[in-house]
Amino acid sequence: MEHFFYSFWWLIFPVGGMIYAAFQSWLKLRQQKAMMDLIRSYADKGMEPPEALLKQLDMPLELDGDEREARRERTPAHYWSLVGLFAILSAGFGIGAWMNIDRDSGAFVIVSMVMAAVAVWSLINALLFQRPRL
Repeated sequence: MEHFFYSFWWLIFPVGGMIYAAFQSWLKLRQQKAMMDLIRSYADKGMEPPEALLKQLDMPLELDGDEREARRERTPAHYWSLVGLFAILSAGFGIGAWMNIDRDSGAFVIVSMVMAAVAVWSLINALLFQRPRL
């Protein structure tokens, strides 16, 4: 059993990340259920729920032009920095694989290829992303 933990200690990070994401999703679900119960109580009384409460639900059903434009402006357009980041990470893991740091396990080669694929994806998005016109 000791060998298992010695060999796979790094699995703590992705498993911890998955547990954290699941917990965040559960908290968001509880919050939305509480808001829906509050809206339901307004509906039972025959009252209109406050606009701020409806905005908290983040329901993009009826976006007007200004709200749609504001969301488009908030869209991250930092694809060029992602191209550089993932290209450098890919090169670093590629050099690590070439220097045989991973002792011929092939892990660095796989990570380098994944980073290169994400860099290509970022490059495609950087070239095709259209910023809103002023």
